[in-house]
Amino acid sequence: MSNNNTIHNDKGQPITITEMLQLAHIGVPSDQVTWSRVTMISDRWIAIRHGKSEDNAQKAMVTVLNPKDGSISYAGQTTADSVIMNPTQPIMALKAGLRFEVFNLDTKVLISKTRLHEAVVYWTWVNSDVIAMVTETSIYHWDLWQGSCPPEKMFNRHSRLAFSEIVSYKTDPAVKWLAVTGMTPEDDKISGVTQLYNLEEDITQCITAHAVCFASYKFTDNPCPSTLFFVCTRDVHDHGKVHVIELGPYKVGNFAPRNCYDHVQYLDDTDRYDFPISLQVSAEYGILFVITKYGYLYICDIQTATCLCCARISMDIIFTSTLNTDTQGILGVTRGGQVLTIDLEKESVISYLRETGKKSHQANRLEQAITTP
Repeated sequence: MSNNNTIHNDKGQPITITEMLQLAHIGVPSDQVTWSRVTMISDRWIAIRHGKSEDNAQKAMVTVLNPKDGSISYAGQTTADSVIMNPTQPIMALKAGLRFEVFNLDTKVLISKTRLHEAVVYWTWVNSDVIAMVTETSIYHWDLWQGSCPPEKMFNRHSRLAFSEIVSYKTDPAVKWLAVTGMTPEDDKISGVTQLYNLEEDITQCITAHAVCFASYKFTDNPCPSTLFFVCTRDVHDHGKVHVIELGPYKVGNFAPRNCYDHVQYLDDTDRYDFPISLQVSAEYGILFVITKYGYLYICDIQTATCLCCARISMDIIFTSTLNTDTQGILGVTRGGQVLTIDLEKESVISYLRETGKKSHQANRLEQAITTP
């Protein structure tokens, strides 16, 4: 049953939080609600590998469901150790050790299979056609529609990622810029390092970053959309930064490429070191959503990187999230098994920006984006 609540932080900006479903209600044990077992690449599906089947102790159950209405698209058994759903099509990818297989759930047809020569420590869909695989040494792309071609090596992992746990792999829409992110515990903090690679120039560099993402976005008064790189960091103190960086090449007619940032103050619990774990972009509204490990949401303006507001959206860890394309808000899964949608109360947020936040330019732009058909 959905539980619809509106919350306000100290400054009164409203965020609507709705519990869409509870994974325990479909038989997923709470100790199996983890980032390796519960994956949500897009807002169309959640793929869950859980439990053991009654007739075969070697097999686990796989459940694929719609996070918005709880309907189950697929339920079956598998020997795979990891399952991820295609972001737009009813296609399931399974990993069992070094073996990979991809099936169409509707037709039950095997689309492609391959085998890698080294263990994959992280994998995800880049888009509807390509799966990325990160090993201890390299990053590969596997194009499902290239016949029997094996995964193609894209670049080597940087030495700065040698002892990191890989938590994210992102590309720009054109798959020209590639970024792999790792986390490393250091004393009383978690350090994040992102390796950014330009495919056309064959240039790589490492930056300090806990979470990154890319998006295509058209700035006001620019005739052409830009490729943007979003970076969010946290230092040992309470402060961090949100960067918005316009990547090349320059497009004729546009203003000069922009690079802006704003400071973010993290609101830790006494014994917990919070840090950003996920960035989601609503290009339609011109908003960047920054989600932290311990359930805070920072809403930032894309054009200026200005942090517009912050709210606590969960008392539990949010370990996976994605953009809710219906509402331009956020869908997230908590460690407690809640599937939440977090949305702006649009009129109230605009009023807050004008009256409380004194950010009239951002309010006007957001109002225009919301009301434009």
